[in-house]
Amino acid sequence: MSPFFDRLRTAVSRRAKHASFLLVHKPSIWKRIPDNVLVFITAFTELEDIVSLALTCRLLHHRIGNNECAIAHAFLNLHTRNRVLEDYYVDSGVELSPGDDLTFISELFPPPPPEYAAGQSHDDAGYSLGYLADLKRCWSTCIWLSYHLADHVVRHHLETDSVARPLWSASKTEKEYVYSKAVETLQSRLLHPLAYAIFFLENTSHDSSDSNSSKHVNDHSASIEIQQSVLQGPPFNNTWNIILTEHCLQLLCSTVRRLMSPEFGHSTSESWVSLLLLNSTMERLVEFFSAIAKDDGKKLATSHGHGHGHNSTWSARREFLWQMREDLGHHIASMSKGSAKDTENTLTLDHVWFKAAYQEMARRGAIPHSPEELVPVLHGSAVKLNCAYCDDDDG
Repeated sequence: MSPFFDRLRTAVSRRAKHASFLLVHKPSIWKRIPDNVLVFITAFTELEDIVSLALTCRLLHHRIGNNECAIAHAFLNLHTRNRVLEDYYVDSGVELSPGDDLTFISELFPPPPPEYAAGQSHDDAGYSLGYLADLKRCWSTCIWLSYHLADHVVRHHLETDSVARPLWSASKTEKEYVYSKAVETLQSRLLHPLAYAIFFLENTSHDSSDSNSSKHVNDHSASIEIQQSVLQGPPFNNTWNIILTEHCLQLLCSTVRRLMSPEFGHSTSESWVSLLLLNSTMERLVEFFSAIAKDDGKKLATSHGHGHGHNSTWSARREFLWQMREDLGHHIASMSKGSAKDTENTLTLDHVWFKAAYQEMARRGAIPHSPEELVPVLHGSAVKLNCAYCDDDDG
């Protein structure tokens, strides 16, 4: 190497060492920025990125931890919309996903108050990154479950309805539009009632997990009493919200029971559906629908000449149904006595929601009640949102 390049390398090395020496004494940008700027920056990132940022160094972990409540407030404000902002997005032609708006779910599930000393204020009750993660997970469950349910209900309607079936099979140009429009409309009607159902399952689960949980699990009447007490508070103090949720759960349970066939016959599927509802807050039902969607995707790929063929004897749906037996084991373990056979034979949908909802609607004089407006699908055919207690004379 020539002496020139030796001198150049030495000069660059000295300058680099000098620069690094200066940087050591220069405070980090994350230490210099004000708290309000840090809160503003992190509020615009995804929750996973905020957690990752806090793990990058001790300084950020400390600062994000100290400002967690303010970050949670700012994040939630950015993901909740008032009417003016919503109108602005519509006028601007910006397409918004339901998942972008946490307004409804955050109002339904406000943060729990933290443990305060006597005399301290509750202005920052429970706002944290963990609370935001729970909100997003719950809302995502509502969105996916409402979509899958709407998809299967509309598809079943188009395949079986005496009016829709011949029109649908003859249609060529408007098939995709009719189908997607009906699914979108039905999903929008199911989204909030499913959130109400999750609220109910969350609160009845909490109430039955106290020191008297064994009594609540085994004593059916005590369990119904707990459920009915939840139905007497917000948001179910509005009777129409009970009716909406009843219609939604009737549709959900009948659809899931139909999709469980033939592995679980109609006489036993009721026990399994009630078991799913008792042991999860709808997440397992989303997994069930996702398994079916996975199988449908494989069938579609095979029909188009892709993939290595579809195994008709085993599928993601059957794998899910097989693993459901673990839920039965967990449920039996939570009981002080009884066997798997006894549990399967005695567990019904009345154990979760339906009996308590019937008693509460009857107490309020809401039986019978009018069904909801029909969800139009194709040239006069429509999906009905009603239940066994609707006055369906005009339906």
